[in-house]
Amino acid sequence: MDIEALRCFIAVVETGSYTQAAEQVHRSQSAVSQKMQKLAEQTDKSLFTKSGRLLELTEDGKFLLGYARHIISLHDDALRQMRDSKQITRPLQLGCPDDYAQKILPKIVALVRARVPNLPIHVHCHNSTRLRDMLSAGSLDTAIVSRSSAREAGQFLQQDKGTWAFNGDIDKLRDTYEQTQRVPLVLFDESCHFHHAAIQGLSQINITNQVICSADSLGAISSLVMAGQGITVVAKSSLGQMTPLIEDKHPLPFTLPKLPEVIIEMVIAANAHPNFGRAQVVSVCDDYVNKDQSSSKSICLAVS
Repeated sequence: MDIEALRCFIAVVETGSYTQAAEQVHRSQSAVSQKMQKLAEQTDKSLFTKSGRLLELTEDGKFLLGYARHIISLHDDALRQMRDSKQITRPLQLGCPDDYAQKILPKIVALVRARVPNLPIHVHCHNSTRLRDMLSAGSLDTAIVSRSSAREAGQFLQQDKGTWAFNGDIDKLRDTYEQTQRVPLVLFDESCHFHHAAIQGLSQINITNQVICSADSLGAISSLVMAGQGITVVAKSSLGQMTPLIEDKHPLPFTLPKLPEVIIEMVIAANAHPNFGRAQVVSVCDDYVNKDQSSSKSICLAVS
């Protein structure tokens, strides 16, 4: 099978459309479409089916996806091994949302450096939506992002829970609500799914709320929350100094809705970094997951 056709196939799977896939692999939409037709002819199978405006994998497509990723990994790894491993062509451009920079990023960087010790890394902190756009534009080599849909796009890192958080001063929060009859919110900007989950969740149970401030920086949100400007929603792993706002522990004059979970994954650009390709990304993610599970088991044993 044609390596570039498999790259296009993976890009279509990850983006859900020929148009976005074409941007990611830096080809025309017609070229990507031709590659997909060629793959379908070679396999004599239908690989995609339409679901609204998005393309979804058929069972045969899912079967091919596993092999496609493996073939690309072997191909990229072979090329990397053939090159002088000491010759670093350029820094690895790594994207990471600000709220994952505290807990997840240091572990990922350590795992990357364990594989390519002399590879310099440049980290770009933006929200997941912008990081995906940068991947498609070729500005990033790989990125840690929140999964944008139920469709698997990258390599799984961890699942996290959305958590209401505040500064720990429950009396002041009660007083503020009783005076204003509004829940004061300090949220990530509108590109964050927790932004909409908080507002829609409160509105659905008829709790009046007001967005006091929105930001794309966890540091800014944490500072404002700790100063008593409002409550927020973050992933549990991003709490930092903030206190989880749990109604059983902190009785409130209003109800807080349940929050969605988030899947965090690592996505690689179509044209991989010459010293850090798909095989290395898969290896890093596998190690991250295994170490995370080992840590969880250790904590459980210590508690028991």
